[in-house]
Amino acid sequence: MSRRGLPWQSPAGERWDATSLAGALKAAAGVRSATHVMPLYAVLLKLGLSASAILATSLAHLALRCGLPGYARRVFDEMPHRDVVSWTSLITGHAHQGLYQDSLALLRRMVISGVVPNGYSLSGALLACAGIGSGALAAGKEIHARVVKMSLHGSVDAVVENGVLDMYTRCGKIDYARKLFGVMLVRDIVAWNSMMAGCLRSGQAEEALGLFSSMVSSGVDADGFSFAISVDACGELALLKQGMQAHARVIRGGFDSDVVVRNSLVDMYAKCGCVDSAGLVFRDALSLDAVLWTTMISAYGKFGRVHDAICMFDRMSQLGIKRDGVAYLAVLSACSHSGLVKEGWNYFKLMFHGQNSVKMQPEHYGCMADLLCRSGYLEEALDFITNMPFESSIAAWSALLNSCRIHGNAKLGQLAASRLVQLDPENHSNWVALSNVHASESDWHETWMIRESMSIECVKKEPGCSWVELHDGVHVFLMADQSQPELVDVLQTLDSLKEDIYWLMPT
Repeated sequence: MSRRGLPWQSPAGERWDATSLAGALKAAAGVRSATHVMPLYAVLLKLGLSASAILATSLAHLALRCGLPGYARRVFDEMPHRDVVSWTSLITGHAHQGLYQDSLALLRRMVISGVVPNGYSLSGALLACAGIGSGALAAGKEIHARVVKMSLHGSVDAVVENGVLDMYTRCGKIDYARKLFGVMLVRDIVAWNSMMAGCLRSGQAEEALGLFSSMVSSGVDADGFSFAISVDACGELALLKQGMQAHARVIRGGFDSDVVVRNSLVDMYAKCGCVDSAGLVFRDALSLDAVLWTTMISAYGKFGRVHDAICMFDRMSQLGIKRDGVAYLAVLSACSHSGLVKEGWNYFKLMFHGQNSVKMQPEHYGCMADLLCRSGYLEEALDFITNMPFESSIAAWSALLNSCRIHGNAKLGQLAASRLVQLDPENHSNWVALSNVHASESDWHETWMIRESMSIECVKKEPGCSWVELHDGVHVFLMADQSQPELVDVLQTLDSLKEDIYWLMPT
């Protein structure tokens, strides 16, 4: 939209009226033109149309889309009459801009003012609850109660029900979501995807795959998001055979060009140990998508192919692909796993300078601490951790503790374990680690005190767990578990392997 004719005349040279102003506001919102917010507001005041709820709401909507929430609220507060459409526009607009707390505050103001929220108002607030997560569960339940009350007077739009479902999954209440999903009269693709994604986020990848099968069996056609979730679930469980079957279905369904699906396929093959297959999927994509490149860099780094990871990272800059904080984290992790301290430091410093600069996060510092620890620079790592511009992270202290175990530095190990207990007292393994560090130094009094505290607090370390896919099944092994039906055969085979290794060792 041209600025010609602003602020008092329309581009055609005719004087502004309500219709032309509404058209201009809509056009400016479509291109997110922040430069037109003030001139259009001036036109609104000049024509005496500021009392128009529709035009004022459109202006507030424009301001929100342009990233000017303060200005949007100012326009909104100046409106003499605020109807349900005005409130809903502000609630949903703030939620879409990531201003979740403001969105919920607006809903509370709306209710207090006596305006009854409709389904769209509640959908916007539910989006805000989902964005906040578990901290907004109470607000989400209140909104759910309103939705139930609405359902007593007529059918509720599927969008609203799906919003409640998504809110519960993102707040970590998968059981609540499961119950709601079970009684939903209409389960469209959005509901199925929401439920599958929720299961995957809560660590229930097997259930996510089961839901995918149920969805297809019920006649609901999978979309790209559905396939991405199923592929991600296969990756989480390291189910290569099922992952390859999912890949075949992706191709058959015509979703192999979907960048989100491709990203999931690359990640799945990498997690299943097939980094070359991941590379084939990546190269076939011919994509400049930053997320896809970052996933491939991460895959190379995890498999020790650090030079491939570094080459890809440098290639991103040459191709003009923006390297964000996640990409830097991937290359720093690759350097860490391969002990490339010099290269890691260079990339870390690059994050502070010029066009390559990105917003630093605690994870970047944690990765650098891990790099120093893995390379045996324990004192340097301690100095780096204690001088971080953020609150020292759990990941950084965990890296230091693990390296202290490897290098036999009990003094630093005690310090790291103590800090971990302070930072994350609910994590029982931190208490066990602290106890073990003191025991390694024969500090039996301190060890006894810690274990006594663990006993009083009923602290128990979760048993280690691993699994392997063999033929048509997945076999799960738990530490000290005697219930495995083929335990004797497994132990005999293990003893045989130990003997073979012993005789192969040089004398």
